Amino acid sequence: MKATQYTLLLLTLILLYSCGKENRCNVPIGDATCQIDPNSPIYAGINNCDGYEYLVGGFQGIVVVRTSWNDFAAYERTCPADSGRLEMASGYGNIILECPICHSQFNTFDDGAPLSNSHTYCYLYKYGTHYDGRTLYISNY
Repeated sequence: MKATQYTLLLLTLILLYSCGKENRCNVPIGDATCQIDPNSPIYAGINNCDGYEYLVGGFQGIVVVRTSWNDFAAYERTCPADSGRLEMASGYGNIILECPICHSQFNTFDDGAPLSNSHTYCYLYKYGTHYDGRTLYISNY
């Protein structure tokens, strides 16, 4: 009996730790490799803090949010709950992405955390970003 319990515990631990930070919720993603000048008039939405821009790339697009003058977050626009295409929700100061299908909401200033009304426990898929003071580089991890 104890051997069965230890085996079950071991398998559970392996499953928990093997997930890591990878795409745990199996959200479809695509190639997000790009670089932009976030201070360019072309990307006026992110010329200032708390702004956002939609970019082509990923699976259903990428949303880039300027979280501070030197920090950016880039998220896949595919909803982890039902694969709908996320849009910035109005009335929340450009920090909440919402799915038009299931109405799940995600906080872009909290690593894409689902809000309490969401139909999933999954965070948004976050692409890697690097800003060197002039160019913002976005890529798959």
